[in-house]
Amino acid sequence: MKKGLLVSGAIGIALLAAIGGAAFFQTSDLDRIHSGIAANYDTVEHLSADDFSALSPNDVVLFDVREPDEFAVSHLAGAILVEPEITEDDFAERFADKLQGKRAVFYCSVGARSSILADRVAQFVERESGKPPVNLIGGLFQWRNDGRALVSASSGATEAIHPFDDYWGRLIEDEEAISYSATD
Repeated sequence: MKKGLLVSGAIGIALLAAIGGAAFFQTSDLDRIHSGIAANYDTVEHLSADDFSALSPNDVVLFDVREPDEFAVSHLAGAILVEPEITEDDFAERFADKLQGKRAVFYCSVGARSSILADRVAQFVERESGKPPVNLIGGLFQWRNDGRALVSASSGATEAIHPFDDYWGRLIEDEEAISYSATD
């Protein structure tokens, strides 16, 4: 009897720890991912959501470095969709006029694709804007986990967020918000 009670108690404690640790794991996982990104792209400045929010929208040009289906589900207001594979020359041709005197902020789901692009176009961005590009720490996933505002391509304000895939989607704390389609 005592052995069964001890086993049941141990299982219960382990289950509570696992459930309680899930939220911690997600947050610390995004932090760990960002640490790796920052180490790999140390020439790119990284900006917290709070610091980004303190900037005037008039002083920023915001680049969403994800795929069109991700952007359609949700993005930051005012963001310009730019394909992750764009070359520096194509980026320069399309966006030179938007950079004058602005801070270029790049984001994606967690910050990897946006750091890669920010690094690729860094010299051009700094030459055109006078400021180095920055990557939004934790990307759109951290933004959503913090409860910050998102918009969709079709319906304005939204709670939905595209998870990229099931593996990366585990980093989104509100599973109910996950959507693969703008019409979900």
